[in-house]
Amino acid sequence: MKRPFFLVIIICIGLSGHVSAALGDSEDYIANLFGKPTNQGFPDARGITTNVYGKGNYVILVQFLQHLSLAESYTRVDQHDFSQDEIAALLEGNSSGRGWGKNPDKMEWERSDHKVHAWLQTISGRPTFLFQAE
Repeated sequence: MKRPFFLVIIICIGLSGHVSAALGDSEDYIANLFGKPTNQGFPDARGITTNVYGKGNYVILVQFLQHLSLAESYTRVDQHDFSQDEIAALLEGNSSGRGWGKNPDKMEWERSDHKVHAWLQTISGRPTFLFQAE
């Protein structure tokens, strides 16, 4: 009985320490965390660059403005739903020390400072966790 619990703890620590970036992180910091982008974007008309990274069982899309992240998405490549532990780890990674309020009717969260919105959505058949700065 202790073994599965221990495994969950290890997975949570791994997710919070290595898979999750936070909005406002620099492009260099995210590259150190996730490695070289699998698809390096170029600034659009508004100056937003979109990079795609691969890490473990995730495809991670990060949008940058002036080399700071303003939106992130984490997509499961195996098409499995996010576990509660994964959700908690990703929310914690973007908490900046603040709490999250969950919408009771949807898989949506808002950070207590009202500066970040997060939600789960299935995109092209893959569960995706999105974070957007307000």
